[in-house]
Amino acid sequence: MRGPTWRRLNTWKTGASKTKELIVYCSKKQEQHYQPVRISGTTVERVDSFRYLGVHISQDLFWSRHTNSLANKARQRLYHLRRLRDFRLPSKVLRNFYTCTIESILMGNITV
Repeated sequence: MRGPTWRRLNTWKTGASKTKELIVYCSKKQEQHYQPVRISGTTVERVDSFRYLGVHISQDLFWSRHTNSLANKARQRLYHLRRLRDFRLPSKVLRNFYTCTIESILMGNITV
């Protein structure tokens, strides 16, 4: 049984509008023109990068976009930490704020 038939019989709806296609190239020589992917007659959008589970993935597999995104998030929260420090809050409160808001961003996708 083919995919579209199975989906129709089981009333399973796919969202081609939410689906993205990312082609990963290991070298420029591999770059070719591929036929677009279609789901139920709708063409799937081809993208250069996308965000999946909080991680920015690009077609060249460089992490610069992801690291820039994390650095910007951490920088924004550091501003709030500095403002709290200006109010002369106890160091335990500041450390707790750092652990909950900044460290969790920086350590979020680390695997051991």
